[in-house]
Amino acid sequence: MDTLRKNLKTNLIDIATLFSSDSAAQKFQLQVPHIFAPTELFCMWFDDTYMPNASDFIATFTLSEHEAISAFNISLEKLILEAGDSPPPPEVLCGLPSCAEVKLRANNVLEKLNA
Repeated sequence: MDTLRKNLKTNLIDIATLFSSDSAAQKFQLQVPHIFAPTELFCMWFDDTYMPNASDFIATFTLSEHEAISAFNISLEKLILEAGDSPPPPEVLCGLPSCAEVKLRANNVLEKLNA
């Protein structure tokens, strides 16, 4: 696997890990207190990582992995809608009803990519 594809996979695993549990998201906020973690996490996903139509992204993952990643993306889109224009802090965001699905989907992505 070339460096770009390896980095794509690593970045995706890192972000899924941050969304996989309440404590991971809250720990991320503590590690980077100068930024607002929810906004940064969403930007990392939608601006930097999730590129489903890019040829390198397509070639990096299996069909099963793409399905898991797509389901994770859909759950994040629901969470963003629920959070509104100004996402709340991690401890509040993690309590929103759609966050449970995000965590479930993030863990599914991690299972697929770490298999």
